[in-house]
Amino acid sequence: MAADRINLGAVTELEQTQIQCVEQQGEQYVLIHQQGEFFLLDNHCPHKAAALCEGELSNHEIQCPWHKAKFDIRTGRGLSPLAGKGVNSWPLTVEDGQLFADMTAAI
Repeated sequence: MAADRINLGAVTELEQTQIQCVEQQGEQYVLIHQQGEFFLLDNHCPHKAAALCEGELSNHEIQCPWHKAKFDIRTGRGLSPLAGKGVNSWPLTVEDGQLFADMTAAI
């Protein structure tokens, strides 16, 4: 089980990549940096468990690399039939230059 709050790293380093695969305490997430904002979603597509961190980003949507299911990066909501209800999205905060995820409740 994941800790209530996890430190994802320094914002200045995380800003260098638009889509990142992140593993914390055995769980996998996709971290997205877009237009100065960060978003954290569960990494596995609910259709066939493809890694969303290998997908394509367009506006506020990430597309699964296997079967093109689409998700809203702000909420994790599924935007296409194969996406189902979507994936969990986790709230993020910045403190002292570090990015933290609150794992107590998905958005």
